[in-house]
Amino acid sequence: MENPKTIKTSKDNAIYKNMKIKNDIILIGIIIIAALICFAAYYIFYRNEGTYAQISVDSKIYKTLPLNKDTTITIRGANNSINVLKIKDGYASITEADCPDMLCVKQKKIHYNGETLVCLPHKVVVAIISNETADIDGVAY
Repeated sequence: MENPKTIKTSKDNAIYKNMKIKNDIILIGIIIIAALICFAAYYIFYRNEGTYAQISVDSKIYKTLPLNKDTTITIRGANNSINVLKIKDGYASITEADCPDMLCVKQKKIHYNGETLVCLPHKVVVAIISNETADIDGVAY
């Protein structure tokens, strides 16, 4: 004969499942909140505004322009293609291009250090750089 204390009823199983689901939801919520705190800290403390827009065509530096001076420049990309870069109010954007998909024109304006605008068909990359020295983020032995 079985011990009555070891017999589990369907009511006990339902309570156990509900507790498990509740704990899973709490864990997922904690992970999401921690991720949001990390992203907010990055944007507040580590995001620096850039100083220059560095234009590269086919992996070669084409020109470097200051962000504090309003400028419009026509960039000759691969196969004699055209991109128009506009720098205004400290922001850089590609306003015109003759590529088939026009994705580079649809990208948002950039001004933070490390942001890029890319036109793959023309092999054009516009990267925001800063004249500040980078902090050491790791050490290798």
